[in-house]
Amino acid sequence: MRVTMSGNQVLLAGLDIGGTKIGVSLGTVDGRVIASDRLATDPERDASELLTEAWRLSAAMASAAGLGMPVALGVAAPGPLSYREGRLLEVPNMPRWQHFQLQAWLDQNVACPSAFMNDANAGVLAEVMWGAARGADTAVFLTMSTGMGAGLWIGGRVHEGAQALAGEVGHIRLAGDGPVGFGKRGSVEGFCSGPGLVQLAFAERTRLVQLGKVTRLSEVGSLDAEIVCGLAAGGDEGAIHAVTRSGEAVGELCAMLVDLLNPDVIVLGTIGTAWFELFEPHVVRVIEREALGPAARHVAVRPSGLPARGDQAALAIAARLAASD
Repeated sequence: MRVTMSGNQVLLAGLDIGGTKIGVSLGTVDGRVIASDRLATDPERDASELLTEAWRLSAAMASAAGLGMPVALGVAAPGPLSYREGRLLEVPNMPRWQHFQLQAWLDQNVACPSAFMNDANAGVLAEVMWGAARGADTAVFLTMSTGMGAGLWIGGRVHEGAQALAGEVGHIRLAGDGPVGFGKRGSVEGFCSGPGLVQLAFAERTRLVQLGKVTRLSEVGSLDAEIVCGLAAGGDEGAIHAVTRSGEAVGELCAMLVDLLNPDVIVLGTIGTAWFELFEPHVVRVIEREALGPAARHVAVRPSGLPARGDQAALAIAARLAASD
């Protein structure tokens, strides 16, 4: 059932599957979020069980707002994934989701038209439609979250590659050794994701403790990216070193992408948006040092232009689906 709201818009639903939560959102085709909620991604629960709960939550939110049922559902899913097989592949950090048959679940449980997309690709689609990459011919969106991926917008479309595996930049090895991501030491995901930043912080804490230096990293039993960035913003030496190394690695990746794609804009998502002032100087400095001069001077490095990136990424998929209906 199509639900008319202000501006004769229809109701859309979005599910954003992440390593720590599933974002549940309702919105409109102009990217406006009407309602949103979160469901913890419990590692002990099956993917189908969590998705069923998330979809029921979406319906309950719509009912509570007196909006009826959505006309389309978009699902932003962690990569890598296969459209041909309709499933997720070897998803890092989420063992209960590996090889999950997402399309089959959608077909069996969702009555309205539905589609899924790699979360990084959905992210760049949302940024082009409503956010920091509006008007760009070529843009890159970096997830910088539990994992690290790139959404690529090239020549007016999302570039997904022959097997929908384009943009899996987390798998690239930046160094012969280093923090682990994608099962590889020294990978982009190892240096640039939230868990990778924590690995860098633990290593720096050990170094400083052995030198007899004080760091507030030692006062926190369970570190996460938010804590590390907060300590860095507060001037802690160990946290600053960890964030600097991560930011430089993001810059190394961006310099490669600038030389390869000559983008108009690179959007630093999630952690990069929340702590843009910590990461942006390192990223820009490395791009200026490493990338081809004219391309480096052309590209803009920006935080997400969306107030709730995960919500809008999933809603962008639904909006595109509704437009083609």
